[in-house]
Amino acid sequence: MQRSKILPIMTFFVLVLAFGCNEDSLDPQGLASNENAVNQFARASQLYFRGRLTVALEEFNGVIYRYPDSPVSSDARLAVRRLESDLADEQSTDVVSNVSSISARVAVVGKPAVNPSILRVTSHIRSLGASASEIVDDQAPELTTVFYNQGHQAEATLVTDSLVKWLSHPEIVACNQGDDLISAVASGFDIMVIVGNDAVFVMSSQEGF
Repeated sequence: MQRSKILPIMTFFVLVLAFGCNEDSLDPQGLASNENAVNQFARASQLYFRGRLTVALEEFNGVIYRYPDSPVSSDARLAVRRLESDLADEQSTDVVSNVSSISARVAVVGKPAVNPSILRVTSHIRSLGASASEIVDDQAPELTTVFYNQGHQAEATLVTDSLVKWLSHPEIVACNQGDDLISAVASGFDIMVIVGNDAVFVMSSQEGF
């Protein structure tokens, strides 16, 4: 199971940090820097064990996005899946959006290999009334996820719910706040939809897909 595998890895990195770092390499909160893949993974692990799951998820996604060739990138993907599951459980009682249309600016991001899916998702999002643009990025993560800036959770929830209806896989799409990640990848946008290799569209001739 991914859950049983990733926790010992995260614990290991926190212990390495404790015994291998001097105080100058830590921020005022005692967190590791994100100057390289190992440090950022350790930082994300610290945040996880402190219960700051949303921020930890953003840091693990940062490892995947900034250091895709790092040996810890695959472990970061496991951590993302674990955190998305944890956050989905926490958010099951969240308020459901009553928004019927979207005024937010939406960036649809993915690797060149999934460009047809990027175009398709962009078209669907525009049908919701949103201003959507495509961003093709070689470093984009491989998991379909929605991120939003503070103040845009309701609209992001509508995008996420619609995305789940459009896709047969994945069956659950995580929707998390990610201001820093959006600023780094899609500056100027309010919502960022990552279209991963896992995105498979529902086949429906009636809906014109």
